[in-house]
Parts: sequence; structure tokens; C-alpha cells
Amino acid sequence: MLIKMKRQRYVWVTMLPAVWLLICTTTAGFIKLFDANPAIGFLSLAKKYSDALASGQILAPAKSIEQMQHVIYNAYTNATLTALFLFVVFSILFYALKVGIAAWGTKERTDKESPFQAQPDA
Repeated sequence: MLIKMKRQRYVWVTMLPAVWLLICTTTAGFIKLFDANPAIGFLSLAKKYSDALASGQILAPAKSIEQMQHVIYNAYTNATLTALFLFVVFSILFYALKVGIAAWGTKERTDKESPFQAQPDA
């Protein structure tokens, strides 16, 4: 919005925390997806429990085969949601950069505001 309003000199005020948040969010997302430690990574947890289930073992805290299957299902669900969240983050980043670059290239302001319209009394 600052770029659309031609206030580029203030962009750093919002960009610094946004970049830091982007770095932390994506790093945490990739760690939760791909870490080899089953206590951290969703996919490694699913693999650990799948391998144990295939060999007939029951790992704690699960007490039955059904609970083992629930742990595996939940790990894959968490991995899918994390990947979806990362996709949303990168989509927002892509479109924000696209709009920002387009607005930066114009001389006049590109922000638009709708005219006031009074709401009817209820």
C-alpha cells in the first residue's frame, strides 16, 4: 500500500519485520516437513511409524495398530497442511511483489478508495 501511495521511503518500516517473519515462517515450515528427526519432522515421523507398523511393532505412545495408523495419518495431514501453508505464503509474496513492482513503475498514485455510501437504516 505504501508503494501505491508513493511513500516508498517508508517501505523499510514494514519490510524489515515482514522479511524477518517470512524467513522464520519458511524455515520453520521446511524444518517441520523435512527434518530427519522424527520428533521434529512430520514426514520422518510418518516413515518411522510406517516402518514399525510394517514390521509389526507398536511404538509408544500408541497402544494398538489403530493408534499407529492414526499417528501416521495425522503426520501426513500435518505435512500436507504445512505444505499448503507454505504455498499460500509464497503465493501472497509473489502477488505482492508483482503489484508492488507495477505500482513502483508509475508516476501517479495507484491506490483507489471507494466513495462513501451511507448505509440504510435497519
